[in-house]
Amino acid sequence: MRWENLFSDLEAQLASAGQLEMEAQVADLARAEAAGLGLAERLRGHGAAPLALLLRGGLRFRGRLTQVASTWLALDSGPYSVLVPHDGIVTVEGLGRAAAAEGSAVRRALSLASGLRAIARDRSPVACFVDAGAGEPLTVGGTLDTVGADYVEVAPLRAPDGGGFPALRVVPFARLIAVRSGA
Repeated sequence: MRWENLFSDLEAQLASAGQLEMEAQVADLARAEAAGLGLAERLRGHGAAPLALLLRGGLRFRGRLTQVASTWLALDSGPYSVLVPHDGIVTVEGLGRAAAAEGSAVRRALSLASGLRAIARDRSPVACFVDAGAGEPLTVGGTLDTVGADYVEVAPLRAPDGGGFPALRVVPFARLIAVRSGA
């Protein structure tokens, strides 16, 4: 009878050790999988719940994701739509743990230039938030005129003096924090 208790205790210890080892392996596999995920996959897995973005220069936007590309996202933020290059993001608040790969090769290939060209075709007024290197971002309003390989030209809606041709502003992608609908 005593041996039965001894063997039962030993069996319970082995089962417990096996369970702990399996849990450690599962945790290692989960960490390895997470290490291979990019921000775009995490954002795609988020779904329709609202989230908050803190961007360079202290800009904040809250809303629902409408598009996630490999290097940028689009956010429905109340009265505005906002295109945000991933490089402009400081933190994302409210993001769930889920992740999702992009199944469409076309969507995977959408570059920041592709997103900006879609906005340029629309000719809608926008506000471009630009990292000027000191404190708050510079706001450049107008319409997106030309989108190059690594820059965008912003045409003001009107000249400051009301006449003549307004001067275009060229903004390198590396300095672009966000593009918001409405100038």
